[in-house]
Amino acid sequence: MKKTVRWMTILGLTACLLIAPFPRAYTGTCAAESADGFRTMLHDRILEVLDSWPAEDQYAVMFFIYPNAYNQYGGYANLPEFSMLYKCESDIGQNPNPYFSASDGDEERWNPAFWDCSQQRQVIGFDAPNPVADALIGWYESTGVQNIGEEDADSSYDGNMQYIGNGPNGLPELLQLVTGIACELQSNGTIEAKFGRRIPIILADFECTWYMVKATREANPDGEADAYIDACLRRHWVEEERIQ
Repeated sequence: MKKTVRWMTILGLTACLLIAPFPRAYTGTCAAESADGFRTMLHDRILEVLDSWPAEDQYAVMFFIYPNAYNQYGGYANLPEFSMLYKCESDIGQNPNPYFSASDGDEERWNPAFWDCSQQRQVIGFDAPNPVADALIGWYESTGVQNIGEEDADSSYDGNMQYIGNGPNGLPELLQLVTGIACELQSNGTIEAKFGRRIPIILADFECTWYMVKATREANPDGEADAYIDACLRRHWVEEERIQ
């Protein structure tokens, strides 16, 4: 099932990324020299994207974060891209992907392969020159992240070949930073003010990995993402003990 979810998502989101608009040039410092500086850059870009979206009948916002071995920048590879998209209640039943259909309501509602990517916006990308990518690399280097983009595959799976890793080096650190920003947007009422109601921020990748689902739970402190978490558990996309 997870392989199916992964490949369907790859097909859908890869097409989206080919047409997604790139962020406007950042007007501040090109290289963040501290965690606070890089966090501010991400926070401001996220708010910029939110402000650019219409307030319709959205039921969720997605922060889509994934490493890609083809992302090479500043001498590093396998760097994590970050884009934002949303889905509306009125989108249900309007399959944006002509090549395959959702198997049930959970998949249609929550698998990003079935989200309309026309409003997808990039937060971190790696086309050069790119001040946000420069800032990411500067942040990694200044905070001491080692072997950026690498992962020990031998220790990433348990005896049942279930993935228990945290993703390549640099991804856990970025995910923690973005999760904190998402939690702040929920706690300070930014999301509610934008959309007129409390809706979840879903942190996702191609494979519905356990650490993304756990981050989603942490990013929605008042249970805004409970319906998504329940769907992940119901479909066995993730196990409860992995996200405690």
